[in-house]
Amino acid sequence: MAERKWYQKLIDIGAAFIDRNDEFWPKAYKACGKAASKLVDAGAAAVEKYDILVLYIQRMNLIARYSLAKFIHEQRETLGRYRNQILSHGAGALLVAIALVAVYNHFMCYEYSYNGRVMGYVSEQESVLAVLDVASEELSAEYGSDIRIDSDSNISFKRVSGVQKNIDSEDDVLKRFTYMSDVKAAGYAIYVDNVRYAILSSRENARQVLQDVQNNYISESDRTQYSYIGFKEDVEIKEEQVNIVSISGIDQAYEKLMDGGIKEEIYTVKGGDTYYGICEKLGVTMDELRAMNPDLDESSLMPGDEIVTTSPSPLLTVITKETTKYTEVVEFETVEKEDDSMYEGDTKTTQEGEDGKRIVTARITRENGEETDKEEIGSEIIQKPVDEIVIVGTKKITASGNLILPISGYSITYGYGYRWGRLHEGVDIPCPTGTTIRAADGGTVVRAGWYDAYGLCVDIDHGTGLVTRYAHCSSIGVSVGQKVGQGQEIARVGSTGRSTGSHCHFETRLNGKSVNPMNYL
Repeated sequence: MAERKWYQKLIDIGAAFIDRNDEFWPKAYKACGKAASKLVDAGAAAVEKYDILVLYIQRMNLIARYSLAKFIHEQRETLGRYRNQILSHGAGALLVAIALVAVYNHFMCYEYSYNGRVMGYVSEQESVLAVLDVASEELSAEYGSDIRIDSDSNISFKRVSGVQKNIDSEDDVLKRFTYMSDVKAAGYAIYVDNVRYAILSSRENARQVLQDVQNNYISESDRTQYSYIGFKEDVEIKEEQVNIVSISGIDQAYEKLMDGGIKEEIYTVKGGDTYYGICEKLGVTMDELRAMNPDLDESSLMPGDEIVTTSPSPLLTVITKETTKYTEVVEFETVEKEDDSMYEGDTKTTQEGEDGKRIVTARITRENGEETDKEEIGSEIIQKPVDEIVIVGTKKITASGNLILPISGYSITYGYGYRWGRLHEGVDIPCPTGTTIRAADGGTVVRAGWYDAYGLCVDIDHGTGLVTRYAHCSSIGVSVGQKVGQGQEIARVGSTGRSTGSHCHFETRLNGKSVNPMNYL
């Protein structure tokens, strides 16, 4: 009897529990509905009130609530009065919460930015963080600079809606970073007189560029020692944050420093110059010359006119101070000795001169290799010069009035006079080509060159109205205006002009008319 009462009591307790449970779940449904609604509202606010997402989440919430209610109802009827139906209802509530969180996460993503510039969208922040080291290495290799993308200072994330967004993979993220041109990096700028001219990837590279500029003007000779090597301008290397695209390589920066300046020179027009001849001398085109000289008057070009030319020149001026030794030529001296057996104006070298050598020690200052100051501090003769000795004639050149034949050792074959109805105005002395022709008397050369049928011809005025002529020469050794003495070499025998063979045609002319040479010998 007691056992029956106990069993009845247990049944009553279970029935009471189920009744309370029936009262609990409607309240739970209502509470879950409110919680879900708040969760949806919060999600909608997080994605900046995107209407599409809000409607979608609300729809999913209704479906979830309906499914959950149906599931609980079916389970309650199926399980009846079993105790574990309480656990089933608790699990169902948990599933609703998980489902709502999953839906929210599915439709959200991360917007990632580099120094405030939006790069793209990823589902997880790790997609960006995982490639930063690789992107930094590739950028450093491409631009020759130590480039580091820092996740804390350079990268920022923002939670946004993923609806209608293209989500980047890790490969996409890597490409976006490695193709950037506005990545900031530490650069080392070369300033010349407070003007920035080049940016290098490291301080060592900047120093190397400046050293290369100096090396252009430094000799590697063992005879030269430098006490100073520097720049005339104020040159500084400053570290700056710059875009990687503005960083130069060593060669590029070197060329800019060597050719970035403008050198202006003045060309003074000389007699006989033409514009195109000047262009050829200066190595420029006519268009370039016009550009350098906007006021150029092409219709007028006078000696003394000044024409401006410009050319690339170094931006930097390298100053060097050196103590150096170099070999210098010691020029020989010419010693003249008089000889009264030779005519005035005649000279004869009896000893050839030879330059000597000496080693000079000097302090020299240069600007871009050009000497600006020199102080000689010592020298040593290593080869003495040899004097040149020249014999100078002092014998006065006068006309004696008594002529000599210009060719010695040969006979006259064709004399002065008429023959075959024509006057032969001189005498002919046949002899081999190259035989020496000498002046018949002292006088002044009044002709020395080609003269019609005479060929190469020399005329000498002896100052008394008498002129001697030497024709058909192969070469001439005197010039017009030159004083010559009797017996002095003036030409060589030939057969130029109207001639049938090698010979010397010798004439005498008195006051312009031919006379017989034999009357003056």
